[in-house]
Amino acid sequence: MPVNRFECVLSTLLHEEPPVTPQVLGFTNEMSRAKFIPLIEADIARRTVEFESEVSSALCEITAAGLKHIDKALKIADYMDNFIVGVGGGGIRVKRVIESGEEWNIVEWETGAKWRVGTSKTIWARQYIDYPVKTEDDLDNLELPDPDDPSRYEGIEKAIKYVVERGFFPACGINGFFSGAWYFLRGPLEVILKDMYMRRNFVKKLIAKFGEFNLKAEKNLLERGAMMIDWPEDLGYRSGTFMNPKIYEDLIFPWHAKAIELAHKYGAFVNMHSHGNITSLVPLLVEANLDMLNPVGPTDNMDLKSLKEKYGDKICFLGGLSKNIGFMSAEELKEHLLDRLRIGVPGGGYILGSEGDIPVEMSVENFELLLKMSKKYRKNRIT
Repeated sequence: MPVNRFECVLSTLLHEEPPVTPQVLGFTNEMSRAKFIPLIEADIARRTVEFESEVSSALCEITAAGLKHIDKALKIADYMDNFIVGVGGGGIRVKRVIESGEEWNIVEWETGAKWRVGTSKTIWARQYIDYPVKTEDDLDNLELPDPDDPSRYEGIEKAIKYVVERGFFPACGINGFFSGAWYFLRGPLEVILKDMYMRRNFVKKLIAKFGEFNLKAEKNLLERGAMMIDWPEDLGYRSGTFMNPKIYEDLIFPWHAKAIELAHKYGAFVNMHSHGNITSLVPLLVEANLDMLNPVGPTDNMDLKSLKEKYGDKICFLGGLSKNIGFMSAEELKEHLLDRLRIGVPGGGYILGSEGDIPVEMSVENFELLLKMSKKYRKNRIT
């Protein structure tokens, strides 16, 4: 009998031990996608067309609503044995592409922020060009997109329903509260970090401006049946948090707590992403009843073993695999995978993932080996 991925994720979130430990793997950048996605698509084409025909026929109505890409996403998720699938979100969107090049594009976001984005030496990168908030007057005069515009959520309900019927767990995204203000309003990280120490009330207003937008977007997703809300919120370096934990507690934590409480009112879960060694913030996230934290990266000095021992009965962890898996030998990859599962699986509350997803440096052979080994060992209790 096929494993129901939805039920396994739900068991994990409820701190039970599912029959199969869930997995979520993506690709580091567009170069990685370009390397591996064609292989996946070719393999799917060689396999039975049953999955494809079922998806295509059931997606007719959803595709008409503007979610034509979910067909491809589900096929890839099935091949990679991913258990959670994104179905849309309510975040800030690209307004227009100002300039296009072979490797770089200059884009303008709905807030007026302008970025130069592309890939350099296999690493996805962004360069901040311009931002709408340079002074406090700019903040007072800034108008964000209408988060209650129903067109921003077109097709979400149907996509959620369909993904659940296919046995996957659907996730809906919003922007981070700190990272959203950083990415789309104020500018480079060093600018907003300096503001935190020298103009704290200004940053409080900045985050509040974005926070109100975020909460309204989240509410719209929840009212359309969202079961999981996730957001990106990078908060640290390898050595620790970007800001003093007390500043996080004053400026950012109240918004995290509000967003988590709102999701729980609708019976939904929350998954927050943050790179960096944010161990010092985990007690606050536990206090706020965050359901899941990712990616718990070893190169970020996030100790999965210690975190599981201290907080594993209160919060789920997604991740654990190193971003350096692309440079490992087959034997090293196997031992690293087994080590992560030995630590993460007991007691439930763990989803396997990588802090850097699948990098372009990984060989095709090791990519296929990772998927094969993972599918095998996640079905068994690792001792």
